[in-house]
Amino acid sequence: MEEGWERPPRLEPSLAELCQLIEPAFPGSTIHEHSVLPTGLANTNIRFRLEGHQPAYVLRLHTREPEAAARERELMSYLETNPRGAIPVAPLVYSDSAPQRGKHPYSIWRFVEGTLLQDLFKTLSDSELLDIAGSCGKVAAAFATHPFPVCGEFGQRLTIVKEYGAPSQFVPEAVHKALFGGLAGKRLGPKLSDALWTVVERTAPLLREVDGRYTLVHADYKRSNLLLCRGKAAWEVAAVLDWEFAFAGPPLIDVGLFLRAGEALPTGFRDAFAVGYRSAGGELPSDWLHLSRLIDLVSQVTFLSDPRDRPRLIAETTHVVEETVRMLT
Repeated sequence: MEEGWERPPRLEPSLAELCQLIEPAFPGSTIHEHSVLPTGLANTNIRFRLEGHQPAYVLRLHTREPEAAARERELMSYLETNPRGAIPVAPLVYSDSAPQRGKHPYSIWRFVEGTLLQDLFKTLSDSELLDIAGSCGKVAAAFATHPFPVCGEFGQRLTIVKEYGAPSQFVPEAVHKALFGGLAGKRLGPKLSDALWTVVERTAPLLREVDGRYTLVHADYKRSNLLLCRGKAAWEVAAVLDWEFAFAGPPLIDVGLFLRAGEALPTGFRDAFAVGYRSAGGELPSDWLHLSRLIDLVSQVTFLSDPRDRPRLIAETTHVVEETVRMLT
């Protein structure tokens, strides 16, 4: 999923521009080498090394959502002072969220060595991937150890500046609006749109089981944002990347996102994730798989409502919607 999706061109700042951007974090330093990373669907990530320094860093230009730089900065600060449920992240070195330099807000992160899970899916055996699913489940469970009183968007110091309401309300509302008042319905066509709305209308009341329990949600917990490294005995999550969409919400959002397009996953992958999740203290409702697929539909109809012409995105998202309808019917 998402590897071949259409994305805007990446920015390619000059060496002089990069040196200007890193100056507040590394006064008087010069860049020895740099390259634009191929990851990310919107923002530009540039890996660089400094003259005379061994560590590598990543400069992220926040072109998709300017507010994301400030949100990530606040979240990294929070995680540093709230160590319960330790979550592996790349260390944040500097953040210019205003911005004071350049055209876009940007942040500088310590580069973490590892391999993206999306690349490991191409090379590892199913048994190895099942072990990784368990590790990813344990990390996802750590998110749920950071509770919040309401569901909503983070502001300064992670206060909730915009409430989203209860999942049993916002999920059917978002799907209905996208299907019958936006592009999503046109792209899915009347038959699939009607089938989707039928299952959402019937199953949305089941989400009352997760109403009222809100925790830290990554909201982009997918293979391209999970960096793995080889430990002594098994693969381990080295860092969870890209926290720009993080908010307070039901933990099942990250579960549904990680296990999206389940028919293409190795046999037992979803169960291995659940075992890892529960072994780390995470709580899953009895019908967690169906509820997580139901919640994930908000992301699917959001993708389908994108006004840009993105045939690959539309095709893959439509396939996920069809699979979800089959599962929930």
